[in-house]
Amino acid sequence: MITNEVKEVRGFILAILKLQYPSPASDRLISLTLNDSHLDSSIPQIRGQLHYLVDKGYVRTEEGNELGIQRTMATLTAKGVDLLDGSIPDDPGIMVTR
Repeated sequence: MITNEVKEVRGFILAILKLQYPSPASDRLISLTLNDSHLDSSIPQIRGQLHYLVDKGYVRTEEGNELGIQRTMATLTAKGVDLLDGSIPDDPGIMVTR
């Protein structure tokens, strides 16, 4: 069973990506931002949640280089924007705050 904290982390990741939209955000930026919210912000945790969000079609990722360090770069998709805006039905695996 999925915990509310995992759902909340997924929602926060989408919210972070919406602030960057249409530009990507690195897994490091997401990690630092989640850490400020006292949520699980480890890079492996972030990458796992990004994989879930990619599978659902809300995010796309690519490997990139940020200041010489290999990073996963994530970009919100139009479907992700629609989810956050309430234009499509809520996803039970993601806690969206509006």
